[in-house]
Amino acid sequence: MEVSAQTSDLEQINSWKDEVNSTRESLRSMRSQLEQLSISKTDDESLAQIEHFQNQFICQEEKADELRHDLKQSARKISDNGKPLILHDDRPVDDFDVLQDRMHTFRKLYNELRDEFKAFSAFS
Repeated sequence: MEVSAQTSDLEQINSWKDEVNSTRESLRSMRSQLEQLSISKTDDESLAQIEHFQNQFICQEEKADELRHDLKQSARKISDNGKPLILHDDRPVDDFDVLQDRMHTFRKLYNELRDEFKAFSAFS
């Protein structure tokens, strides 16, 4: 890989890390909102929705943590000019296209969850 391509990839990865960090903050905020909603919503349907969102937030936070870690690993690998790293068989960090696809999926799932939660919390 050329140095300019490495620099470009590293800049993109750093941008993704910033986006993942912002998403993590947003998830924390939504979780806090959900806690407030759980105080006032006590009917069975609302409680089921609250549990659904709790589970979804946990899953999304876990994916954010994994992706953040893998983006850091990928950035380190590029910065260290390909020195060997411990790679996860199920989460490759050395393939930019795979990371790009994972980031796209992460973004899509987060946006869907955020929109679904906004609709739920609007009826409060």
